[in-house]
Amino acid sequence: MTLQQCEPFVRQAITTTLSTQNREDVFYSLRTSDCRLFYILGGEGCINIEGTAHRLTPGCAILFSAGTEYVWQIDEGRPLHFIVINFDYTHRHAHIRKSFHPIHSDIFSDSDILERVSFEDAAALNQPVVIESASMLESRFRLLTTEFFLGGNHCDELLSSVLKSLILSILRMIEEKGTYSGKSQTLIREIIRYIQNNYASPITNETLARHFHYNPSYISRVFREHTGASLHTFLVNYRMNMAMDILRSTSTPISDIVYQVGFCDLPHFSKTFKRLVGQTPSEYRSFNK
Repeated sequence: MTLQQCEPFVRQAITTTLSTQNREDVFYSLRTSDCRLFYILGGEGCINIEGTAHRLTPGCAILFSAGTEYVWQIDEGRPLHFIVINFDYTHRHAHIRKSFHPIHSDIFSDSDILERVSFEDAAALNQPVVIESASMLESRFRLLTTEFFLGGNHCDELLSSVLKSLILSILRMIEEKGTYSGKSQTLIREIIRYIQNNYASPITNETLARHFHYNPSYISRVFREHTGASLHTFLVNYRMNMAMDILRSTSTPISDIVYQVGFCDLPHFSKTFKRLVGQTPSEYRSFNK
């Protein structure tokens, strides 16, 4: 198939935690009937995919097709917190909506694989993919989990379009790995880490230019080239995702959340939240309680 024919079906999009206190069968060699996309939010560990070990740290993304053999390796006392997307590259099996639990490799059969996909114009996706620093994609991962939980009109279409944009962004990161200098790649990773640590404070191209000692126009250009979004768009989406986390997990007053995530006033925050999430902050909190 070609990338143009790719219309992903999202079977599940959730946030979960893996630790040595989980069921022991999680740490055996596993295979799955559909595809997997992981994004590491916190913690550290390893994943061994088809015999190759990969160290996992926050911001790491892992993508592989159905039937791929993998093993989790988690450090004692250091749980791994991540987003997992269960999906197919097409809608041929969209009628099967129940998520598939990973199966022990020794009892998994190739007949358990829902669909076999090979890309003619994106050979990199035909092999397991591990991106060490994909933090610039985090807002879209979080959007998938939020939309999957909320459901609503046109949910499948929105999930499909967001996941396809993620897959294409991951493919672009693979293809452009050797295009940009190591210097600019390092700068982008440092900028995103800065945003994650300082999103409650005012951040502009000028702020970053002063902090990292570059010209603001250079910061703006390189950021857009690497992430596909302007700094402003990336920052607003990140702040919204942080606000959704706080609304879901705490009873903090909305008037306080406004400043915790870097907005200057409640009306602007509420208007932006409604535009991007489709609900007011109060409605979102009520729905998710």
